[in-house]
Amino acid sequence: MNDAPYLSPPLEIESRFLDHNGHVNMAYHLVLADTALDLAFGELKGPDYVEARGMTTFAAEMHVRYLREMKMGEEIRGRVRFVAADAKRAHWAVELVRGSDGETVTTAEGVTMSVSVASRKVAPFPEDVFERLTARVARDAPGAAGLDWLGRRVAMRK
Repeated sequence: MNDAPYLSPPLEIESRFLDHNGHVNMAYHLVLADTALDLAFGELKGPDYVEARGMTTFAAEMHVRYLREMKMGEEIRGRVRFVAADAKRAHWAVELVRGSDGETVTTAEGVTMSVSVASRKVAPFPEDVFERLTARVARDAPGAAGLDWLGRRVAMRK
């Protein structure tokens, strides 16, 4: 089994993502991270998850760090790791990486909940999805141990 984290295809930076500083606005860093996460989750959930299974996922919590500027025309990919999971939640880490120099420009860490579309309440992942998710955690968690930014809180250093 390949033990590398999920790596997304290049993520498109749209002109509307740019702000008055000429770089990607902070909100769109999260859009790109979420896009990479959706692609990684898509491999676990399979096609038509909402329609066929009546299940979806909702964001519960996240922490985003903005490390470097992103500009129009840059190749950005999302490196996604699933670091923990239980029957109803997944803890994940996303790094947005610039192709030209390999620099990590943004990190996002969060927890996603499994939700029933009908009830709009937290519900267990379907068994097959949970099996794929826990296999992914087993694969990704050892590499995530080296991410010193996981579990940080928002604070100002003194």
